[in-house]
Amino acid sequence: MEWFLQTMKWGAIIVIELLCLVFTSLLMYRIYLKNATKIETANGISSLEEIRLGGLKQWIFIRGEERNNPVLLVLHGGPGATVGCMPSSRTLDTKLIKHFTVVHWDQRGAGKSYSKDIPIDLMTFDRLVSDCKELIDYLQNKLNRQKVFLLGYSAGSITGIKTAHKYPEKIQAYVGVSQYINDYERSKIWCDFIAEEAEKSGDVKIQNAIKGRGALSNDTNTWEKHNEQSGYLFRYGGVLHQQKIQQLGTLLLSILTSPEYSLSEAFRAVTNKDYYFSKAAMWEELKNVKIPQDIQSIQVPIYFFEGKYDKAAPTVLVENFYQHLDAKKGKKLFMFENSAHFLMTEEKEKYQDLLVNVVLKESEDK
Repeated sequence: MEWFLQTMKWGAIIVIELLCLVFTSLLMYRIYLKNATKIETANGISSLEEIRLGGLKQWIFIRGEERNNPVLLVLHGGPGATVGCMPSSRTLDTKLIKHFTVVHWDQRGAGKSYSKDIPIDLMTFDRLVSDCKELIDYLQNKLNRQKVFLLGYSAGSITGIKTAHKYPEKIQAYVGVSQYINDYERSKIWCDFIAEEAEKSGDVKIQNAIKGRGALSNDTNTWEKHNEQSGYLFRYGGVLHQQKIQQLGTLLLSILTSPEYSLSEAFRAVTNKDYYFSKAAMWEELKNVKIPQDIQSIQVPIYFFEGKYDKAAPTVLVENFYQHLDAKKGKKLFMFENSAHFLMTEEKEKYQDLLVNVVLKESEDK
């Protein structure tokens, strides 16, 4: 018995020491990353700010090598998932900050802007659009710009395209990345894809779990079933197409090592606490999203960046919406042939090149 207790004691000590080593390593890397990516140009800007939008405290991160460059406002997905956006910006925006003043915004209920005290009835897309408009007004004043480039990623593209549609006078161009179109149709595509892949792999358990899901109505499409399907979708490459585990690890590590996030904020983000809060709060509204019914025409230049293998926001729905959209100032759709939902990481160079050499350049030429 004494030997067992001693073993437990030393085991606990080793675990504690390993945790301390991990904690220290994260802190050291944060310091390194902050210094290695420091903006050093004379008229550059790097500003992490707490502001009030819609009466709530929210956070933005502004970076650029020339503060007079055009403003690119990035809206993360989820709702409530900042992965690939603010906490990854120091590594993902390396080219963008040379040509834009890039602004990442942690929306209400997400990342640094999360609070368990946010009333559920304040978590709506109308509120997010109103917040976005307030933020654009703030940036116009702070950075002396008449308009901004607006980029919406995944669920952030719902807020993005609604804002561009409602306030075209404030938007230079809109970019929908993994654009969200229609949740009910998306759910049917998810189910068909998962069923096909499960049959190919001979996974009877998943085949049985997903059986009959393709005909889910909005009433039976629950938050719990959505989470279950999301896991299957990731397994079969509908979220990340290449090196899924490696890329997921890189994305999660970028949150844990972000100089902009405290460790408690980072752990909350990687454990999806803010994502579950936001998505559960907005679930009834989210599953009734039908962008083609709300928007048939738009008054700003519009671009779509879509991953060929994306099933989280199925590309086929975007292609159909694109064909019927009346874009008064032009529209373009770009396919990312080696990507699924996270095209900004799977094809990082192409993503940045298109923003700089197509979206920005065409705007300057007009």
